[in-house]
Amino acid sequence: MGYQLMLRKIRKTKHMTQNELAKAIGSTDRIIGSWERGETDISLEDAFSVCLVLGCTPNDLCGWDGGNSIASFNDSGQAALNGFYDSMNEAGRELLVQTAKSISADPERRIVKDSTEHSSYKTAMGPN
Repeated sequence: MGYQLMLRKIRKTKHMTQNELAKAIGSTDRIIGSWERGETDISLEDAFSVCLVLGCTPNDLCGWDGGNSIASFNDSGQAALNGFYDSMNEAGRELLVQTAKSISADPERRIVKDSTEHSSYKTAMGPN
């Protein structure tokens, strides 16, 4: 998989739009789209900026992960959910995310730490 496809995949895994990524690196969504479609090459400087924002390595961006997934998970269930997400089209992914949001909205199923919501809950769920 070329960096164009990996850029899109990593960006979507991080739940970022092209516009959000562009703003974060001081570019435009048109440039991000052009990189993702393979119409233009990404400079080393821009690739470095993208990696910093997306929390990945240049190897991840180029698809040089030695057969490993972008993220590694200690929990096999979390790895399975990520695999299911990766195998779905947009409609399936949206349904999976909405289902997870619905389940996690139940206080009985959320992780509570020191009487406050677990920080990864808010990070993973994004804006309501």
